[in-house]
Amino acid sequence: MIDDKELISRCQNNDRSAQKMLFEKYASKMMATCMRYCDNQEDARDLLQDGFYKIFLNIKSFKGDSRIDTWMTRVIINLALNKKRLGRYKYDHYEFDSQYELASSEVEDPPVEDIEPETVLEALNRLPEIYKIVLNMYAIDNLSHQEIAKQLGISIGSSKSRLSRGRVLLNTLLQRK
Repeated sequence: MIDDKELISRCQNNDRSAQKMLFEKYASKMMATCMRYCDNQEDARDLLQDGFYKIFLNIKSFKGDSRIDTWMTRVIINLALNKKRLGRYKYDHYEFDSQYELASSEVEDPPVEDIEPETVLEALNRLPEIYKIVLNMYAIDNLSHQEIAKQLGISIGSSKSRLSRGRVLLNTLLQRK
């Protein structure tokens, strides 16, 4: 098996077989990222396809300062956010549903070992986009509120608020299952 350094070098020289190997090696990991930012598998597959197109188009800019899968994940996330931004105005006036407005102390986190990953993903996909995206970026992609605010064009306070409300809503959805 070819190591990542050689694989990247070959991809930077437009070697189609190396591109295929890179895709096969990382497609499932990138698909998991896509599923977190899409409402369904079809949209996730489209994002994956567009993401790898963008990855191969821009792989010459990869400098090796991070692992290739970290860089590819950032490309996918940025692409997902750009796609969301195109339709983002439909969420500008979203009102938080008061039925989920619970104090954090009223919602107990279920034990992690009792929740199947598919159940969490399903509940995450039921969240309104404004909460789902911030939750993904903060909890899964490990971005700071400052980075999230910059990426989404919102204030740091809005990022924190959306994360808090998203967590409450996610916990509520998980408890109903």
